[in-house]
Amino acid sequence: MPGPLAAHLDLFWHVEWDLPDGVTHHQRLLTLPAVHVVIEARDATVMGPLRRTWVRDLSGSGWALGVMFRPGAFRDVLGAPVNTLTDRGVAVRDVFGPAGDQFAAAVRGAVTDEERFAQAAAFFADRLAAPSAEQLAATAAVERVRDDEAIVRVADLARSCHWSIRHLQRLFSECVGVTPKWAIRRYRLVNAAERVARQREVRWDLLAHELGYSDQSHLVRDFTSVIGMSPARYAYVCRTSTPGRSV
Repeated sequence: MPGPLAAHLDLFWHVEWDLPDGVTHHQRLLTLPAVHVVIEARDATVMGPLRRTWVRDLSGSGWALGVMFRPGAFRDVLGAPVNTLTDRGVAVRDVFGPAGDQFAAAVRGAVTDEERFAQAAAFFADRLAAPSAEQLAATAAVERVRDDEAIVRVADLARSCHWSIRHLQRLFSECVGVTPKWAIRRYRLVNAAERVARQREVRWDLLAHELGYSDQSHLVRDFTSVIGMSPARYAYVCRTSTPGRSV
């Protein structure tokens, strides 16, 4: 990520598909508490943080370029609480005005991935000011959740940040768009999936207790809804997959 944009943007991404007639690919993506700006051949959308798994059926041919903001970093751009975008998308023009349409047109007119990324970098470099103290605090809090597996409750995060729980909840609602509890559970489930993928043991009963689930079966149902398969099935797929194969 170019230096001046690093405080705001996490990454640029690009996907392209060309499927035979009659073939549909069911794409399922794990969602994290971040806002994406997505440009496609026909649509240009700002996607708020999704608490559900993102699912889409792909057919024919197409492409999409995405700009993923760091958690907490879209509040200043939006000029409104990020929870107003939670679980929904809006047209790029609704956030950026006519310049958003011009940006989408420039991306569509580019020939290579590098040119599309350059258009995105130039567009946001002109519009992202120095991050506010509130933005930096929100991003740092989410990164604590992501990086510290010892944080399993909202009280743990509040203590780590030296804030009250009420302040933490307000900050997440305003800047992140999800609750601290949701973010903690989501990252811990991601960490559990990574442990399974590395063929390391996960104490599901202990993890369920730490995360405040009523029982282990509730955690397993949540894992299945997020990852797309049960822990046992996921472990089997990870053990039997060939190197380089997507699971």
